[in-house]
Amino acid sequence: METQELLQKYSMGKRNFEQTVLCNLNLSWQDLKEINLTNADLSIAVLEGVDLTEAQLINTNLSRADLTVANLYKANLSGANLQGADLRGAELAYANLLFADLRYVSLAGADLSNAILPNGMIMPDRSIIQRKKVISYITGDTPVNLNYMQSVISNQ
Repeated sequence: METQELLQKYSMGKRNFEQTVLCNLNLSWQDLKEINLTNADLSIAVLEGVDLTEAQLINTNLSRADLTVANLYKANLSGANLQGADLRGAELAYANLLFADLRYVSLAGADLSNAILPNGMIMPDRSIIQRKKVISYITGDTPVNLNYMQSVISNQ
């Protein structure tokens, strides 16, 4: 599916794009609130500044996607593959990241207030990842251990 085709269907009220292949697509700064992209392939997609408020991104492949300053407020990213994604400055407050693959993800400046993390832990309110306090790229096995991140943030 191409960008214009997706945007045209979305503007006509279609919200369900489950299992759609959207690799290398550029949807920068688009308004895609409440879209359902469950099991879709958005690997290497450019989603800079896109509004995915309350989007369903369950088991979606977002590996190496550019999600800088994207709005993922209350988005469901449960089981999503975010490996190598760029989430710098993204709004992830109240997002569900349970079982998400966050290896090598850049989270500098991302707002994770009240987000549900891969290990089931809920981040405290006003939890903004700061580059000087937390290394931007998370490495390790899934599920990622974010206990260290929480301890650093709570000690600010």
